[in-house]
Amino acid sequence: MSNHQTLFRSVTDEELEQVLLVSVALNGMDVDPSAVAEMIRLVESASGEVVHQISQKRNRPDGGFFVGRGKAEEIAAESANLDLTTIVFNHNLSPGQVNRLEEITKCKVIDRTELILAIFAVQARTPQAKLRIELAQLGYMLPRLSGMWHHLDRLGAGIGTRGPGETQLEVDRRRARTRISSLERKLEAIDAGAKVRHSRREGMFSVAMAGYTNAGKSSLLNRLCDADVHSADRLFATLDTTSRRLELPDGGSVIVSDTVGFIEKLPKSLLSSFRSTLDVVREADLILLVADTADVDKRAKASTVIETLEKIGAGSIDRITVWNKCDLTEISGTEELAISALTGEGIDRLIELVQKKRRQALAWCRVKVNICNGELEYWIRKNSIVDSFVRDHNSGAVEIVCGLYLGLNHLRKKLGRQHSDWSVVPLFDLDKIQKGVQ
Repeated sequence: MSNHQTLFRSVTDEELEQVLLVSVALNGMDVDPSAVAEMIRLVESASGEVVHQISQKRNRPDGGFFVGRGKAEEIAAESANLDLTTIVFNHNLSPGQVNRLEEITKCKVIDRTELILAIFAVQARTPQAKLRIELAQLGYMLPRLSGMWHHLDRLGAGIGTRGPGETQLEVDRRRARTRISSLERKLEAIDAGAKVRHSRREGMFSVAMAGYTNAGKSSLLNRLCDADVHSADRLFATLDTTSRRLELPDGGSVIVSDTVGFIEKLPKSLLSSFRSTLDVVREADLILLVADTADVDKRAKASTVIETLEKIGAGSIDRITVWNKCDLTEISGTEELAISALTGEGIDRLIELVQKKRRQALAWCRVKVNICNGELEYWIRKNSIVDSFVRDHNSGAVEIVCGLYLGLNHLRKKLGRQHSDWSVVPLFDLDKIQKGVQ
């Protein structure tokens, strides 16, 4: 893969960059091994390799160095001893803290947010994703411009290093804001086209998959819809929304969408840049919260996803928790839906639940029409799920029990324009609806 470069930083996955990882536990807590493991995976996803770790417990961050001067000097000595040039922190740092740490360590210092942005830059494959990543990186780097020029004489690529031409300080705040405006205009045009495509699916039940990164959402989409989308056992392998049609056993269909994965402390600049991508989640009729049942921190990560859904305004949408990768472990609890996107275990049960949710969302009614011609029958079957269709062959009258995609008024308007003798009675008891009686 060729280098992906932005206005300020370039990232490569051609060589593994050796990294010193600094893990800081605040509020007197111990360093969480699972959080450290996640940081190591993040570094690996950004084409790095953690060769040494330093940890510290603090009640609160140091204003100057985050870790305090003494620990900063220890980090500087260790990085010099190991001949390392990149240091990654498991927390977000202020621009001043980064500047002072780089000055004392003579190394490039990357915080959690910049690391995640670097991963997104590596993983971006489509032009749209690359534009969104560049916008997020610019939004993050803009307030940091004043203090980042002191290390621009360093050469070479790697996690978080500069882009070309910056040694002459060509890029200033004005040019950055100009570029941000240009990116926003391009993305608005792309999003407008996406809205047009979305409008063509109006009336279809929409299912969005959301979950912690690497929970297996893309694999599940492939299993459900034979989508053949890219999936990989790495963090943030999917950045673009992919939507496919899922045909249901009752003859209906839904749109299933795979979205970008979430993570704890997901950068605000990414949420902002990917807001149109996340609209798929906000506008969904049902959310499949996909969780990795083999993950020891599965409950905490599922909670992180729920918190993120709340932040983006999707917390009130009906959802089903899907515990993926059940082939890797045993799952306890009778109420949990355990599936394996790899083997297909539990997929039929999941489809049944999606179908049930879809049926519950429809506007069910009993329709009586004195004469139902072929054009009206086609319209009803196209715009609803028909549970029963009974025709009186003597009079030509029909009685239909159906669930409408777009509501009862949609049908009433259709009947009112072309028929004089008809009735539409809402049905509310789903058990009776399924039996075709009220």
